[in-house]
Amino acid sequence: MHKALEKSVEHFTQRWGEVGSFWGINKVMGQLYALLFASDEPLTLDDMSEQLGISRGNVSMNIRALKEWGIIRKVRIKGDRKDYYELDEDMWRVIIHFVRERKKRELEPVLDTIGRSSDLLRSSLSSMNVTDRKKAAVFLKRLDDMQKISEAVNLLLERFIQGEEVTSSTLRKIPIQWK
Repeated sequence: MHKALEKSVEHFTQRWGEVGSFWGINKVMGQLYALLFASDEPLTLDDMSEQLGISRGNVSMNIRALKEWGIIRKVRIKGDRKDYYELDEDMWRVIIHFVRERKKRELEPVLDTIGRSSDLLRSSLSSMNVTDRKKAAVFLKRLDDMQKISEAVNLLLERFIQGEEVTSSTLRKIPIQWK
């Protein structure tokens, strides 16, 4: 392999591992995805283990996770008994998958937490003294503001996931009222 190609693949693989957490995956998953992305042919677990300098077991566990996400697939090479892996080349589908997973794991629990906290507080307002009701009002206002923006982001992401066009006019249609 040409030195420049080797350095480029190595740099891409290392950086993708570092930024993988942004997409909700661990470092090794990011590196494995990047390695498959850079490869012009399917790779075996042994190939990936050797190229990344990590154990075959670690590769196997993380490849299984990427496969469960549906962003890579196992393929067979005629005349070879080994399992080979390649990535799903539909980048749009991969990005949508990552966005959907992040929304489910991170944004939806935030919305649930805000809602439960607001409900708990609202149901107890009548039993509070004046000082605590004032404190609760400040907290509720902040929770309501956070809920509005979180719901707007949720709606925007849902439209993105569904493949709807997201433009500045789409953003203006999101029902948020500030002060």
